[in-house]
Amino acid sequence: MGLRWLWALLLALPGAWGDCQQPPRFVFAEPPVPLEESYAVGTSLTYRCRPGYRVASGKSPRVTCLPTSLWSAESPDFCIGKSCGPPDIMNGRFHTETNLLFGARITYSCNIGYRLVGQPSAQCVLKDNEIFWSNIPICASIHCSAPPVIENGQFSNGDRDFTFGMAVTYRCNKDFVLIGHPVIYCTVMNDNVTGTWSSAAPECKVVQCENPEVKNGRRLSGFGTEHTYKDTVMFECNPGHLLNGSSVVICEADNTWKPSLPTCDPIHCGPAPQFPFAEGERAVGDSSLAGTTLKYRCKPGYTTASGKSSVVTCLSNRTWSADPDFCIQQECAPPTIENGDVIAANFLFGTVVTFMCHTGYELKVSSAKCVVSGNGVDWDTAPPYCERQLPSVQCMEPPTIDNGMHNGTKGTSFVQGSTVVYQCKDGFTLAGAATLHCEADNLLRGVWSNPAPECRGGANMIIVGIFPVLLAMLVTNV
Repeated sequence: MGLRWLWALLLALPGAWGDCQQPPRFVFAEPPVPLEESYAVGTSLTYRCRPGYRVASGKSPRVTCLPTSLWSAESPDFCIGKSCGPPDIMNGRFHTETNLLFGARITYSCNIGYRLVGQPSAQCVLKDNEIFWSNIPICASIHCSAPPVIENGQFSNGDRDFTFGMAVTYRCNKDFVLIGHPVIYCTVMNDNVTGTWSSAAPECKVVQCENPEVKNGRRLSGFGTEHTYKDTVMFECNPGHLLNGSSVVICEADNTWKPSLPTCDPIHCGPAPQFPFAEGERAVGDSSLAGTTLKYRCKPGYTTASGKSSVVTCLSNRTWSADPDFCIQQECAPPTIENGDVIAANFLFGTVVTFMCHTGYELKVSSAKCVVSGNGVDWDTAPPYCERQLPSVQCMEPPTIDNGMHNGTKGTSFVQGSTVVYQCKDGFTLAGAATLHCEADNLLRGVWSNPAPECRGGANMIIVGIFPVLLAMLVTNV
C-alpha cells in the first residue's frame, strides 16, 4: 500500500513523464517566443543572438530537451560579441589586454610630441542595435614657447608656431663667436604634455686666447698668433724632453686654453754605461739628456763586430740603448808545433793555449797566451818546439892514477855530463887535464873527455929541472 502511494506521488511531480521546463537563459542569446510552461522530450529550440552578438562560425544556436528533463545546447557559447574594430586615432595608438569584441575595454596613448585630448579609455558598447567605441580622443601637437632671444645674434624661423620636433638655428653678428649649441629643437618634458626647448640658447661673445708657447716644445697644428673659440693647438716636445700634460689644447669661452698648456720636462739618463770590451771616446758626467749619443771605441784586443754600431743612445725611458757585444775579441793566428799538439778551445784574445809533445820528444815551451801586440794580437812567447830526447848515457868509473886521486865516489853512476876532478899527493905534480867529463861518443857510448892525468915527482922531477941548465953549460964551453 505504501509503495503504490509513493509511486503515484512521483508521477504527479512536474517532468515526471520526461518533459522539460522553460528553456535556459543566456546573456548572449534569446529563446523563441512565446514560451510554454513545458516542452516534450526531443523538442529543439533555435535561439536568436542578442544585439551586439552574432552566431559563432561553425556553431549551432539550437538547444534540445533530453529524456532527463534537461536542456542540452549543441554548441556552448554559440553567440560571440561583434567587433568594434580598431579605433582610428591619428598620431596615437590604443592598448588592450583581450580583444576588440563587444564589451572589450581599451586605453589610448599619443605618439611622442602629442598630448591626449579626451578620455584615455573606451569600451565597445551597443547603441541602437549597433556597436561602437564609447569615445575616441584626439592627439594634439605639443607646442613650445618662442625660442629665447640672444644678444649680438639672432635665430632663424622666427615668426611661426613652434611644435614638437621643430628646430631653430642661431648665428652671431660679425666679430662674435657662438658659445653653446647653435641648434635647439622643440621637445617635451617628462610628462609628455609640456613643450620645452632641448637646451639653453647659446651666447655670442668675443673670445681671444693668448698665443700658446711651450718651452722646449713645438706646435704640430694651430699655427699663427690669434686664436678664438674652439681653436685647437697640438704640441710635441723637442728630443730629450717628456710631455707632461695634454698634447692637445682648445681655446674655450673663458679665453683660456683647456686643458692647461703642457710642459716639456727634460729626460736624463744616468752615468754612461761601461763595457769590459770598449771605452767611450769622450768623458761625460753622471747625467745625459735623452737623445744624447756616445761613441765607443774597442779596447786593445777587441775589434768592432760586423753589422753592429758602437754608438749608445740615451732613450726617453731614461735607459741607454746599445747593440749587444758590439766589440768582439781579436784572434791570434793558430799556433803550430812540430812533433806535438796544440791544446785550446779557441785562439781569441786572452786565451792561454798549452802544448804537448809526441812520445820521444821533450817540450821546451809549455804554454802561450794571446796578448795585445801593436794594433793587433799575438802570442806572448817564442814559438814552442819539441826536442828529440837522447837515450841515457853512462860512463864507467873514472880511472885511478898513481900518487893521486879523483873526487868521484866509488860505485856511483856517472851519467852524461858528470864531472870528476883529479888531485896529486904532496910532492907530486899533476900532468894532464885535471878535470874529466862524461860524454857520448859517436856510438852513443859513455866515455871520459880526456885521458887520466899523471902525478909526477922525486928523482925524475930533479933531472927534468936540471937538464936545461946542463945543456946551457955545455953549449958555453964549446
